[in-house]
Amino acid sequence: MSIIIYTFIMCPIVSPINVPTMKKHLALCILIFIMLASANAQSTSNKINLRLKWAYQAQFAGYLVAQQKGFYKDAGLDVNIEPGGPDLTPYRNVASGIDDIGIGTISQILTSRSNNLPLVAIAQIFQDSPNRFVLKGKNRISSLADLKGKKVGLWMDGDEVEFISMLKTVGLTLKDVQVVPQKMSIDPFLHDDYVCSQVMVYNELNQIYDSGYKPDQLQIISPKDYHADILGDLIFTNQKFLSTHQSQLEEFLSASFRGWKYAKDHPDETADIILKYNHTLRRDLQLQQLNAILSLIFLDETPSKGLGYINPSDYSNAKQIMLRGLNPTSAEYKKLSGTNVNSTYTMALWDKVSVVK
Repeated sequence: MSIIIYTFIMCPIVSPINVPTMKKHLALCILIFIMLASANAQSTSNKINLRLKWAYQAQFAGYLVAQQKGFYKDAGLDVNIEPGGPDLTPYRNVASGIDDIGIGTISQILTSRSNNLPLVAIAQIFQDSPNRFVLKGKNRISSLADLKGKKVGLWMDGDEVEFISMLKTVGLTLKDVQVVPQKMSIDPFLHDDYVCSQVMVYNELNQIYDSGYKPDQLQIISPKDYHADILGDLIFTNQKFLSTHQSQLEEFLSASFRGWKYAKDHPDETADIILKYNHTLRRDLQLQQLNAILSLIFLDETPSKGLGYINPSDYSNAKQIMLRGLNPTSAEYKKLSGTNVNSTYTMALWDKVSVVK
C-alpha cells in the first residue's frame, strides 16, 4: 500500500488532453512502481526460516550457535530457527514453502523426490548414520543370524531400512525376527522387553549409559559394519528457493559451517547456548549429545573433504539400501527405483562457500 501511495505522489499530474505526454508519465509511474516493488522484495529476501528435525537440542548446535554468536547476522541474514516434531516435518514444510530450509536425511529427500516433491540437499552435515543397534552383554550375539526368532525394538518410520539391509547380509528378513514397534523410551529395553533395540548414538544410547550401563556391558552394532548405513542430518531446500536465493543460501551454509566449527572448539559455551533455547534440558546430557554429534560430523576424512561435503556414492548407496527394504512389486519401489539420484542434491553452493577445514 505504501508503494502505491508513494508512486502516486512521485508521478506528476498531467492534463488528459495531452495524451502523448500522459502516456510518457504513465510509463514513468509504472517503472517507478516496479523499481520500488523490487527494492521492497529485496529488502526482505534475506529472511530465512529454518525448520529443525526435532526439538532444540545439541543435535542442532551449529545452527543455534550461528544465530546466538551473530554469524548469520554477519552474513546479512535474518534467520528464524523453528523446532520440529512428530507433526512438524521439515520436508513437508519446505516442500510447501512454509519454511525455506530444513534439516533432514537422505532417505527423506529420496522419498520426497520419488513423490514429485522438489527438495534438494545442499550440504551433508553428518558423515555417518546416527543409528545403532544395542544389546545387553548377557544377550551378546556372534552373528546377526543369532537374532532369528528374537524380539527386536525398531522405529517403524523408515529408519528400519538399515536393519533390513543388515539382516539380508545373513539371509534373514524382518519376518525372521519378532519386531516390536518401539516408542521414544529406553525403558522397554532396560526391562528386557526385547533383546535388541534401535537407538540414536547421540540420544537413546547416552540415556542407556546414564541409566548405569558402561560401554563394555553392551554390544553396539553399527549399520556401517554391514555397508547398510544411510547418512544422517543434511541441509536441504526446495527447487524454487534454490533458484531464487542462491547467494543467501551460500551465506547460510558458510555461517552454519562456522557455527559447527565454533561448537566443536567451544563445547561448554555451546551447551550454555543450547540451554537458552530449552532450559529444561540437562547440561551434562547435552554435552554428551554434542560430543556424539561431533563424532558424526568431524570424521577422519572431514579435514580433506570439508564440512558439508556430499559424496554422490553415499546417495546412490542410500537408494539401494532403501530399495532392499521395499517389496519389488509395490508402487513405492517402482517410484523410488525410477528416481534420479543426481536430482536429490547439488554441490554448486558448497563449491562456492568458504568451507571449514
